[in-house]
Amino acid sequence: MAKGCYGYLRRQKKTEIIRTILYFALSLAIFIMGYLSTGTKANLLTIVAVLGSLPASKSMVSMIMYLKAGVCSPDCYAMAQSVDPDGTLLLYDLYLTSYRNNFQISVMAVKNNTVCGYTEDGKCDLLAGEKHISEILQQSGYGGVTVKLFGNPEKFRERLTALCGASEKAQEKDEAVAQVIKDISL
Repeated sequence: MAKGCYGYLRRQKKTEIIRTILYFALSLAIFIMGYLSTGTKANLLTIVAVLGSLPASKSMVSMIMYLKAGVCSPDCYAMAQSVDPDGTLLLYDLYLTSYRNNFQISVMAVKNNTVCGYTEDGKCDLLAGEKHISEILQQSGYGGVTVKLFGNPEKFRERLTALCGASEKAQEKDEAVAQVIKDISL
């Protein structure tokens, strides 16, 4: 499942949990094999097991980040789909990280140099999120893109309806902007 698709974060959470469990189980199995075969912890397989815990720990950090990320609710998905998004790039289940804040974006639309998103997370700092996305797009060479995040579903729906009704200008640029947003998301 590609990043930006509805259900992506749910699937990634499950994948990361399974991967982390497998990595730790493999390290533990190697350690136990070494202990059972030599009768002591001081053996070469103990070193291999300890070194195997490094990728397991890295996987655990990734798993924690995915578990922290909120997902787009079915109601939010249905609301965005009901607007008739022909020609509008819709991205779902985005979790953007910055040095200071994390931003859970349930759905984001990209069309005609405009990015508008909706978050169901009541703690999301909308202005900081807009600024972060604008800065990243500017650094990536996509200046002049308007970014607006909403915490109110009705205001987002109004903006999305207006965006879907606008004539299409540059779909290639919209796809490039959407790719930058996907790149900075979990």
